[in-house]
Amino acid sequence: MNSKKHCSLAVLFFFLLCFLTGCNHVIIAEHSQTPNSKFDEFVNQIFIDEVQTDGLTLNYTLSKPENYGIYNYKPSLGDFSLEHMKSELAVTENYLATLSGFDYTSLTKEQQITYDILKKYLAKDMESSDFLLYAETLGPTTGIQAQLPVLLAEYNYYDKEDIDNYLALLKDMPRYFKQIVTYEQEKSKAGLFMSDHTADSIISQCKEFISNKEDNLLIEVFHDRMNEVSILSKKEQKKYEAKNKDYVLKYVIPAYQILIDGLNSLKGTGKVDGGLAGYPKGKDYYSYLVATSTSSSRSINEINKTLDYAISDSIKRMSEATEGDVTVLDKADNTSFPLTNPEDIIQSLKTSIKKDYPPLNDVSCTIKYVHKSLEDNLSPAFYLTPPLDDCSRNSIYINGSAKYNLDNIFTTLAHEGYPGHLYQTVYFNQQSPQPIRSLLSFGGYSEGWATYAEMNSYYMSGLDTKIAKVLQNNQVASLCMYAKIDLGVNYLNWDLNDTADYLKDFGITDKKTIETVYYTMIEEPANYMQYSLGYLEIMALRDRASKELGDNFKLKNFHTFFLKMGSAQFDVIRKYMDEWISEQ
Repeated sequence: MNSKKHCSLAVLFFFLLCFLTGCNHVIIAEHSQTPNSKFDEFVNQIFIDEVQTDGLTLNYTLSKPENYGIYNYKPSLGDFSLEHMKSELAVTENYLATLSGFDYTSLTKEQQITYDILKKYLAKDMESSDFLLYAETLGPTTGIQAQLPVLLAEYNYYDKEDIDNYLALLKDMPRYFKQIVTYEQEKSKAGLFMSDHTADSIISQCKEFISNKEDNLLIEVFHDRMNEVSILSKKEQKKYEAKNKDYVLKYVIPAYQILIDGLNSLKGTGKVDGGLAGYPKGKDYYSYLVATSTSSSRSINEINKTLDYAISDSIKRMSEATEGDVTVLDKADNTSFPLTNPEDIIQSLKTSIKKDYPPLNDVSCTIKYVHKSLEDNLSPAFYLTPPLDDCSRNSIYINGSAKYNLDNIFTTLAHEGYPGHLYQTVYFNQQSPQPIRSLLSFGGYSEGWATYAEMNSYYMSGLDTKIAKVLQNNQVASLCMYAKIDLGVNYLNWDLNDTADYLKDFGITDKKTIETVYYTMIEEPANYMQYSLGYLEIMALRDRASKELGDNFKLKNFHTFFLKMGSAQFDVIRKYMDEWISEQ
């Protein structure tokens, strides 16, 4: 549940952040002014400024902001406006100029990695200047209105000030949602407003969230959370619970009503019912969106061919698994995973990954369930990243909606937990990286790795090897098909009939299924690309390393290299993998 942040540096304060082992970070004064220390001061100040852009980012990133020199922070949800985007681009341009002034050869290897990642990130960010009104913060699944309730429900309470800051964020919601409505009005004037179908989906979701005012998620969960907080007396707890309920009724629910009314007033002004390809700069924006969301430098045409090959290769591998046993497909279609209890699955995965993955210091993992009011609009499961200075506590949410089969949740928990998001996040944090790296997050890397972990987990599940091979390759083919449709709808301008024709070739003819897939790609463009293309990029890296190293290739060593690199663009990873290969 990460969102891309623009950079916004105003003034540089010079100090160096150093780290203890694991996830603990402290400030150590730096007196010498070497090129290395100046670079650290620069990137650490970017981190300090960026982590304060909104209260949620700060709370989810740092448990002790004061250790980073952050005091007297005024909590808010940040800003979302065209003017703010333009001002941030000016700051990004200044960042690039300052970054270019450093002597690259004088930097340490870790600093060079950060330099390479940051430079590519900022340069790509500057390209957004052509598409400021194409951005969309609303969406049925990944939109801010869908994510915000969960982020607020899981807000970290380390002291009373955190509770006060949380309440301040609730109070700020009407202002923030008004900004979003104003931005949508500007999109409408430019002929770039969403389709009525997408607007209706978001409106329906918002109505569902505020339908039971007195039993709203943020009222129920806050009561449970206060029972867990040991810093309050019973009297204080009741006072905070009453204030929270008052704020939910006075600010949160009206904020969602502002969004509902705003979208309703703009319905009918959208000029395009299909994907991004129908807009004036739609194809260019989609190309930009794919590049930023996947961290891949492949062209759209190359991606198209890569997806086609991956689909045909997966189907071929499924066919190979059924040779000599015609019952394998039927068995795979009706199979049940041996483990279905989430806690048992997590423990099993932690044991299974020891052979091929580097060791991880033990951390807690709490399984939680999505609130009923959010089930229809959230994914089957998701992982909430812990603060980088306290990665010992982790949470995985499971969606108990009837539309998801929790009996087959084994691979989903591998994706979200071990060796997926949780493992990946905590492992990198335990390397004590520069703090700025926690904000430079790339979907292709993180979702690609989680998908890679998911695919490998089929062979850890206890299923028959042939059945595991069929299920794993079927999942790869399915993800790549979704990505192919995403590209078709948003770049090749496919309509519903084109989508139906494509799916028909794979035996999918159900009208409701086809419509769901088609409209999902319109509502969440480039989303599936993170999973499919990210996975394919990682497999390409692994295949290349295996080919270059031959008998010296060790899967555990490759995983260690990839995880220690941390979230980065694949071009950057390839550069340092070449060095790693030469050292083996």
